[in-house]
Amino acid sequence: MSGVALKREDWSRERALLRPAKLTPALVDAASGPDVSRPWVPEILLPLYGSRSLEELSEAQRLRYNQAYARQLVEEFIWLEQYLILAPLQRLLSGRLDSDVSSVLTSFASDEKNHIASFSRLKEEAVKRHGQRASTRLFNPPRSVRALARLASQFPMTFAFWTSSIQAFEEYAVKIGQTYKRDRTVDPLFQDVFVAHAQDEARHCRLDGLLTTWLRPAGSKNRFHDRVADMFHARYRSVSWGLDRPIQELAVFHPEVASKVSAMIAEAEAIRRSGLPPISSE
Repeated sequence: MSGVALKREDWSRERALLRPAKLTPALVDAASGPDVSRPWVPEILLPLYGSRSLEELSEAQRLRYNQAYARQLVEEFIWLEQYLILAPLQRLLSGRLDSDVSSVLTSFASDEKNHIASFSRLKEEAVKRHGQRASTRLFNPPRSVRALARLASQFPMTFAFWTSSIQAFEEYAVKIGQTYKRDRTVDPLFQDVFVAHAQDEARHCRLDGLLTTWLRPAGSKNRFHDRVADMFHARYRSVSWGLDRPIQELAVFHPEVASKVSAMIAEAEAIRRSGLPPISSE
């Protein structure tokens, strides 16, 4: 594939730096599951953080919303790593590659498989703690987002916008992990998972740079990738989705807030329009 020979020394150097994943299913399996009496995500990460709606919730309601959003965050990383990282990597690995490139990408893909399995196990334990009324699907990207991710997975060189997209998301994951690490109130299992995830993602940021240099050489084609990446991020960050399901689940467990759901969603949308959360990936 084009570009490999030009950066062979970089791939060789990265191969020498490969390490086993910090986040594996064993980390989740060694714990007794998340503690339902504690927050599962730092409050600063909540879409409603700092809002009047959040302040007006009782302690029990606030905790339920927090834990529902934490489950959505877990699902988000499962989706991102499955469709925007692992799928394109596997398609690249199906071609003929230099041995150093193949080793690095194989290790990268192995890390992502461990992450997906770990987050899936954490989701399973979290849903189990919340019982039958808990939704098993809180994260549901719109068709346009799923379509662009599908193009990246099927044609990772033609639609190489994904390399800069995953770097932005992995930098965001590092910041999320740092936020978890600083929070003394959050559930220890969720904290351990997101901190270990951040440690792996910090290494992956170097790999994202290698992929971008390889698949997106300077020129008009790269400008095309930039435009598609901008389109993907605009649709991914749209206020039209991603804010409602944890709030709706709150109303399932606390019917007394059902009349406030629309107002809460509207307030979350207004917060998002005003700017991304304090730990934005940008």
